[in-house]
Amino acid sequence: MTRRDEIVDAALRLFAERGYAATTIVAIEEAAGFTPGAGGLYRHVRSKRELLDLALERTLTTRRAAQTDPALSEGDLRTAVTAAAHGALATFDADRDLYRLLLRGGDLPIDLDDTYDRLFQPGFDEVAAWLAHLAGDRPGLDAAAVASVALSSLCYVVVSELAYGRPPGGVDRERFVAAWVDGLVRQLEEP
Repeated sequence: MTRRDEIVDAALRLFAERGYAATTIVAIEEAAGFTPGAGGLYRHVRSKRELLDLALERTLTTRRAAQTDPALSEGDLRTAVTAAAHGALATFDADRDLYRLLLRGGDLPIDLDDTYDRLFQPGFDEVAAWLAHLAGDRPGLDAAAVASVALSSLCYVVVSELAYGRPPGGVDRERFVAAWVDGLVRQLEEP
């Protein structure tokens, strides 16, 4: 991890905790291990906005890498779907501070429509294409709708943990993933 990555992590954590507008450069400098107010941060980035942009771009890059995971195309259907569930949850976990920030809403100097189109829609599109591939030529599968339900439910596990400090319905992740995999495999195997 580079020094710049460490700074982005510190900034994103503070943005998620306090809000973007309420987070000062001085606070980011202190959280990143610089002398507060000395301007050391500016040797690595030009502005607070650049830190937000870097956090979003880094998330986009890691998402693209996760979408090429070879485990998603190897083995039997249940193995591939289980790998996808764990991979999605790991991705959502890695992006917790970004989700916390986006859920705060309000004071972000970004175009949320553009952010959704760049950050979230490609995931739904990729999963829909992957599900259609797994289902083969099975008629009647609405891959886009199934992808939307599947990804949204996995994402909500993390959102529920963030918002309420517990998983949805009090069901731990392993039980949730097992039920999620069973349901998705059934949908993909139905005649």
